[in-house]
Amino acid sequence: MDIEKSQGRDFSFKEKFFEKFFRENYSRFYYYALHFISDSEICKDIVSEAFKHVWEKGDGIIPETLHAYMFNRIRNSCIDHIRHAQVEESYIKEHQKLVSEMDDESWMETEKRIQKIMDIIQGLPTMTRMIMEQNYLHQKKYKEIADMFEMSESGIRKHVMKGLEIIRKEFSVNYKKGSNQN
Repeated sequence: MDIEKSQGRDFSFKEKFFEKFFRENYSRFYYYALHFISDSEICKDIVSEAFKHVWEKGDGIIPETLHAYMFNRIRNSCIDHIRHAQVEESYIKEHQKLVSEMDDESWMETEKRIQKIMDIIQGLPTMTRMIMEQNYLHQKKYKEIADMFEMSESGIRKHVMKGLEIIRKEFSVNYKKGSNQN
């Protein structure tokens, strides 16, 4: 039977019921969550979220099944947390693997390329250089740059395309030269 309907929508009964249920069961649910996750703060958050959900759901809560509902919700939240942590861990391991595979020579080559690109950008015509810096170094969108320089977005796009063309041309010449020497 629905909590509020059984009491003729007496809101204070709902509050009293919830408060009693919370006081009597919080630690039980907390220790249940600890069986899945060893971090006490995360367990507290999960249990608190479950209680918050029950409070907000209100109308749909059936007192006779509330314990089972809470255990199920907490278990599912713990499993979701564990899965999310595993995904994060796999990304970290993959990143560490990629970084460890790069030897000093690879890092040096990458640094040389970045420095070459920066040198090319510094040699661009003033407006193209400033636009490229705003777009690539400061991560600004064409619209933001257009507003900054009081230009149209298509004008900004043309400067970016011009800068990229110069960079590509410089790198393709160097790599063609390098590939012929092998």
